Amino acid sequence: MKKLNKQIFFVIVIFIILITLVLAYMTYMLDKIEANATNSIKTIVKNDASNLNKEIEDQKAILESITNKIMSDNTINKEEIFEMYEKSDITSKFIRMAIMYEDGITITNDGYQVDYSDERDNFFSNNQIHVSENRISKIDGEEINIYSKALDVDGERIAILLIVTTESYKDIFSNKIFEGKGFSYIVDKTGVIVVNANREIKNGNLLESIEQILKNNEKEKFISIQNTIKNNLKNDISGENVLETISGKYYMVYEPIGENEWIIFTFIPSSAIASEANRALLTTFIISIVVILVFVSICIYIIIINNKKQKQLYQYAYIDPVTKKGNVYFFREKGQEMLEKNISDLYIFVLDINKFKMINKAYGYKIGDNILFGIGEELQKIFIDKNSLICRYSNDFFAVLFESNKNIVNLLNSVIRNIENLKLNNNLYNLSINIGVYKIKKDDKDIIQVLDKAIIAHSISKGDVFDKYHIYDEKIEKEIEEESKIENEINNALLKKEFKVYYQPKIYTNTEKIYGAEALVRWEHNGELIPPNKFIPLFEKNRFILKLDLYIFEQVCKDMKMCKEKYGKEPVISVNVSRQHFMEENFLEKYAMITEKYGINPNNIDLEITESAAVNDGIDIIEIMKKMKKLGFLISIDDFGTGYSSLSMLQDMPADIIKIDKSFVDRIEKKEKNIVDYILNIAKELNLETIAEGVETKEQREYLLEKGCDIIQGYYYSKPLPVDEFEKYFNNQK
Repeated sequence: MKKLNKQIFFVIVIFIILITLVLAYMTYMLDKIEANATNSIKTIVKNDASNLNKEIEDQKAILESITNKIMSDNTINKEEIFEMYEKSDITSKFIRMAIMYEDGITITNDGYQVDYSDERDNFFSNNQIHVSENRISKIDGEEINIYSKALDVDGERIAILLIVTTESYKDIFSNKIFEGKGFSYIVDKTGVIVVNANREIKNGNLLESIEQILKNNEKEKFISIQNTIKNNLKNDISGENVLETISGKYYMVYEPIGENEWIIFTFIPSSAIASEANRALLTTFIISIVVILVFVSICIYIIIINNKKQKQLYQYAYIDPVTKKGNVYFFREKGQEMLEKNISDLYIFVLDINKFKMINKAYGYKIGDNILFGIGEELQKIFIDKNSLICRYSNDFFAVLFESNKNIVNLLNSVIRNIENLKLNNNLYNLSINIGVYKIKKDDKDIIQVLDKAIIAHSISKGDVFDKYHIYDEKIEKEIEEESKIENEINNALLKKEFKVYYQPKIYTNTEKIYGAEALVRWEHNGELIPPNKFIPLFEKNRFILKLDLYIFEQVCKDMKMCKEKYGKEPVISVNVSRQHFMEENFLEKYAMITEKYGINPNNIDLEITESAAVNDGIDIIEIMKKMKKLGFLISIDDFGTGYSSLSMLQDMPADIIKIDKSFVDRIEKKEKNIVDYILNIAKELNLETIAEGVETKEQREYLLEKGCDIIQGYYYSKPLPVDEFEKYFNNQK
């Protein structure tokens, strides 16, 4: 009997130990699921915040574009404004547009009149774009948000309103995850709900509402949590907490949207994450009482469920739903891991499809998505035998990290050939792509930095019509360093008047008397004279050229005034006009104001326009030139013959002068004179004066004289001179 009792006792002890081990293991697994789920929730909420920020930025940009158009047209005619809105392709983003007048009376594009006089100050407080909290529409009772911007048009103050449904924001939230039980709110920095998820918490203060539904023993603890959250909200800091409410435990994650001082709060019930695990725990416990061996299969079941949940969360967080390849977060994480392995012959490249928006517009988003999927599959085929990482980084932008000890050029040509002739479902799609490549060095340890270098190379490829790809090299790196150095110094250089105007004389060919000069800019920095080719291209790119051109133009007018006061005559001075100015509506008015300020006759100022700028898409150069003529300026077409302008276009241009580029003048001594003769003949036919630049030899001068060129510019007569030397030259030659 004693022996039996011992056996029973031993079995009971073993049973208790095994049950304890099972419960301990299950508790460990639940904790692990909870930790993994929390990390995935944070990633998803970051995605939601980023997507919502982009949506708000896009909608604000649309409103900014509309108000800029209204202000440039200087009209408040509501019919024209509404017609412009209804003919645009933005109506799908908004349910209506409205114009609010100063008395608060608001007219909508679909014929409604609403009185907002009780809250007009919200819409007229400043000239910035205001995004309202959600509210009930006074027209149809629908929940809405209002984008508004106040502006002054033709002496009257109005506000332009674009209305979106709050539901459109809710669609951005990832609320379908976790069995559809997750829900989100948007709140402001004080915790007031701006957009709710139609749950039990209605509009009001979210933190106060949470406190009301907590368990009694949790409310005191929530005070310290609440203080931390409020402090985080004020400082745009994200965070997470676990809340024990009357209806159960919730995971709460909040993330600043980065717009309008809004924060997105997302709540996921623990039951949605751990329901499968809890059921497995209960089943394991019951079965373990009956037969302890069953706990092994239950543990396996739990592992499977856990892996399934992890896979689902992984899909949400790291896999692009269109291409089924990795997304940006996947690429950054896995790419960083590959870098840390110090793999030899490791490359990174990025590619995008040129004018992909047009493909979506022409064929629809479904075809566009199929093309993106096809590109992902094609890249997978090409890199299948390589240690590679492929992802859709954003939109039509792909990134690939791969190891290759073969000829990289052949590999890139293969990528270009296969993707630009993409076959999908027996259909051939002729695409155009550009690629940027960077070979990773041993000391490269940051995936973002190596990706940036590939993107820089890609941007160079986008600007080259002949090369489909560009490989990042030391030359690019040096150029970037130099550009960065210059960009850090340019504003101070302008204040210190380091930019100097030099004048290269222009001489009448037949009389050899001075006609005028071309104003050229030089940068005198730290005792060094920096030539224009070192800084002008960068200034064109970062638009600092707009400031510099105005500065140079004003300096020219000062010098012309001084010359007239000393010698009784103004020389004809030509100044270069960057193509960047053509994007501005009122740049000519600024030029005219400067000439008037210094009492300069615009007939003595020659505005030089390069031929490439004259044929730039999207610029009505003819209208701009007509405006120049109306203001009294002379007009030169610079570098004629090096661009792509047509004779018919030249015939329509109200130009005064054609400048023959130095590259053609240099050919005179090589007996290659056909182009010079051709340009001179065209000018005579169109009754235009001609200036040959870069003339350096007597032979060139004699030939141009014989062929009837009107004016010569070049080292044959003079190099570019500082203003004091040019004044002496002008006085001696006039």
